[in-house]
Amino acid sequence: MERVKVAAIGTGGIFRGAHLPNYADIPQAQLVALCDSSADSIKAAQQRMTAVYLERITRAEETKDTATADRLKKDLDGVKTFADYHEMLAKEKLDLVDVCTQPFLHAPVSIAALEAGVNVMCEKPMARTWLECDKVIEAAKKSGKLYQHNENWLWDRDYYTAKKLIDAGVIGEPVMMFLATAHGGPEGNSNFWNSDIGGGGALLDNGIHAIGASWYLSGLDKKPVAVKAAAPFGISIRMPKRIINGRFQDVRVEDDGHILIRFENEDSGAWATAHVEGSWSHRDSPDTMVIGTTGTMRFTDFEGRRVVEMTDALGGIRRVEASGPTWQYWPSSFYGEILNMVECVRSGIPSISGPEFGADCSAVVGSAYLSEIRGRNTVRLGEFKQFALDIRKKHGESASEALVNELLNAVRNG
Repeated sequence: MERVKVAAIGTGGIFRGAHLPNYADIPQAQLVALCDSSADSIKAAQQRMTAVYLERITRAEETKDTATADRLKKDLDGVKTFADYHEMLAKEKLDLVDVCTQPFLHAPVSIAALEAGVNVMCEKPMARTWLECDKVIEAAKKSGKLYQHNENWLWDRDYYTAKKLIDAGVIGEPVMMFLATAHGGPEGNSNFWNSDIGGGGALLDNGIHAIGASWYLSGLDKKPVAVKAAAPFGISIRMPKRIINGRFQDVRVEDDGHILIRFENEDSGAWATAHVEGSWSHRDSPDTMVIGTTGTMRFTDFEGRRVVEMTDALGGIRRVEASGPTWQYWPSSFYGEILNMVECVRSGIPSISGPEFGADCSAVVGSAYLSEIRGRNTVRLGEFKQFALDIRKKHGESASEALVNELLNAVRNG
């Protein structure tokens, strides 16, 4: 079996907590390098990797699985570390990079890897703005390499099971859905509240999950075509004074975003609508639900199991256990997205969530901001993209920063 050689760029919390533990359980992949400008982060990643791999080695030895134990020992001993990703890309023979940096680095790191002839998978959001995403698309096309937008909800057991049931017609044709992603806020990390780093607030960080998942459930044969900031909250700062990193500060990015998205199939005219909430000020919208022409669907717990619960027009209830493929080890959605990209690289087949998918998810966010600016009127994605391109024409290399500030003005002045 030819293994995919992977390097991680950015070894902070999302990598150490969500990505790293899965590599020990994917024999098709070999994590060969860790890269981060922070020596402390590299050290923490090395410690985490050692703990995870030693635990897996012990488990393998207890079950007499000497092949797995030997593989993990060699992998652990062979990992290199780098402080500069340009140096790493020049020195290492890589098949794939796993980009887990802060969002302002997503585009430049991804582009550098693609131009070096390396496939890329990158954490959400794809970049700070659609303009940056567009540059990544261009780099992917020129390089001929694969790019995956790592929206892990596409491999989440709830959404994976729901998609199969929707495709099977159990609730008819999906018409409307509510997807809520909300919590009280990431006050412990000031990076989330800095638009220069993240490009926005709760909608871009939190709501981006629901945007991608709603598109997936609506059907990827459809495309997001129009967006509206939804009353009564729209895109807003609702809790303007926060203790961030230990002191009260004024919030400068949205802590709540409620938007409506229309998905359409250009050929058939089929459409579906989603209401998405991305919030750091707790949930206001209805809980996640998919409404079809013959029934509804929601996610819940029942008798100690996670289930997708469907209610038909007469009130009859059917429950299906939510899971990934039952013939495979399926501990997490992050495992699923990593394994998917590894197999895409091995087969040369593009991912279900390629660069255009990630870019249009970002364009939905940008359209929502523009809708807020325009009095919460509907904005079509093509209209937003032209708005962004006009800013690029005017501001050149600083266009992304100019676009962020232009779009957040309605929030900051609201």
